Amino acid sequence: MPRKITPAWFFPLCALVLLAGCAGQVPPGGGPLDTIPPSVLRTVPDTNATRVAASSIEIEFSEYVDRRSVEESIFISPYLGKLEFDWGTTDVTVRFPESLRRNTTYVVSIGTDVTDVRANNRMAHGYTLAFTTGDSLDQGSIAGRVFDEQPNGVVLFAYNLAGIMPDTLNPAHVKPDYIMQTGADGRFLFRNIALSTYRIIAVRDEYKNYIYDREVDAFGVGQGDVTLTPERPAVSGLQFRLAKEDTTRPFVASITAADRYHLTIRFSEPVDTLSMVRATIALTDTFGRGALRTGARVPDMGNTALLALELNDPLDSATTYRMSLDGIVDRAGNPIDMAHSSTDFPGTSTPDTVRPSITVRSITDSSRGIPVGTPFAVQFGRPVSLSPVAGAIRLLDSLKHAVRVTVAPRTPAEVIVTPDQPLLPLAWYSLRVTLDSVVDRSGHWFKDSTARIDFQTMDLRTTGTIDGKVLDVPSAGPAVITAHSVDMTPPRSSTVSVPKGNTFSMKEMLEGKYRIEGYRDEDSNGRYSPGLPYPFAPSERFGVYQDTVKVRARWGIEGVILQIR
Repeated sequence: MPRKITPAWFFPLCALVLLAGCAGQVPPGGGPLDTIPPSVLRTVPDTNATRVAASSIEIEFSEYVDRRSVEESIFISPYLGKLEFDWGTTDVTVRFPESLRRNTTYVVSIGTDVTDVRANNRMAHGYTLAFTTGDSLDQGSIAGRVFDEQPNGVVLFAYNLAGIMPDTLNPAHVKPDYIMQTGADGRFLFRNIALSTYRIIAVRDEYKNYIYDREVDAFGVGQGDVTLTPERPAVSGLQFRLAKEDTTRPFVASITAADRYHLTIRFSEPVDTLSMVRATIALTDTFGRGALRTGARVPDMGNTALLALELNDPLDSATTYRMSLDGIVDRAGNPIDMAHSSTDFPGTSTPDTVRPSITVRSITDSSRGIPVGTPFAVQFGRPVSLSPVAGAIRLLDSLKHAVRVTVAPRTPAEVIVTPDQPLLPLAWYSLRVTLDSVVDRSGHWFKDSTARIDFQTMDLRTTGTIDGKVLDVPSAGPAVITAHSVDMTPPRSSTVSVPKGNTFSMKEMLEGKYRIEGYRDEDSNGRYSPGLPYPFAPSERFGVYQDTVKVRARWGIEGVILQIR
């Protein structure tokens, strides 16, 4: 038989393949599904070591870990600069770029972003190694929790305020003195830190650069700074709620003429509806022939980035117009961008022939399960004469008996209809609007017609109640309590305001599980105010009930104690 001859390049190629395989980080294959998170087995030096004079530390993990996740999750406080990593198999040597300071406690934090290689399991809890170059370790500690839909992996920045003016601390430019990362449940613990006064800020550090990037990183601030003293070296119970800072000014994105007398203004983001009403609006033609008079303004309450504007003078299709606005602010209080507050748009000669329409927001004809105390938002599509509308709206029960209601204008194109007494449960009602009483500025109306929406109220036998008490330090503003469903599709929520006292009651709750939370609306603006990292402004105090509450039909849940702090 002819003899096979192996090519001369075969064995060197095999050697290169073997070397390449050895160079990669490959865990043992096979075995059952890995659900065990990685953990730290040992460190050199040991935690609580004193008189350390090393230029590096060693960390050994319980299994193969993703190296990049480790390198991005190790924080050393006080800050030592960019670290160097020398990897073994499941261990790593972390080298310091500069010498350690004398008589200083160092805290090495390993965050929960560390994952294993086999199954991408995250560390269940952060790990802390503390050592000192002196004779004893600092004994201060600060503990708390971050509340968020995804609370794990949030970074806590602790700034030592000793020797600095607190008002000058800008976390967008200053790196923190201590860094810690939350666990899966949002809890964190700074330990072995010096006794001093600290400002703590929670940051979802998207760039992992240890500074706060405005409008990129979500943030959370507390109600003030934290002071550790020999008499009180440990502080716990801090709470943070994440939000994003909005510093972008709104601007006019577009203006559309529906006809000669009606415009729709679209802003770049939702804006404050009260500012729409109070804003200064100037409308002129670009040929300098004078200003046009503007009339009613109708914010779209379902989408507050839209404003309908009625004109008292008609547009012309042969003319281009310029609108200038001032006084508009967004929900964060940012004023309109004056560099883009003027917008040109073409006119139109389309006549105004559209009649008002009748819609009831949130319900449709033959709807069922309507809460017995719900108000009804009746919309007309355009500004109408509201005085005759109040007498044109009737609410009838199944026997066609009139139900007393209060009709209150909300915008020039919308009224809120509220029954004077709660409606009967599991009963049919009819909301009717006599259309010949609904007239717009052009005199458009319907003759001898009635808009009608029938609906059935909910069966209170299928609902329960939640009763509880708010515990907090008395202050201005009501307590606002919200129950969020956790097992319903679509999700539901119910909110009550407690202007006086400390007890609350949530009625007509559908069966299911709920998460209860609340805040003290100290500025009485109707929404939670998260504060600011810089210039520092404290957040409003809030609380989250520790367990979910299960509501059952015809049962009352009592004794819910909500601690707001």
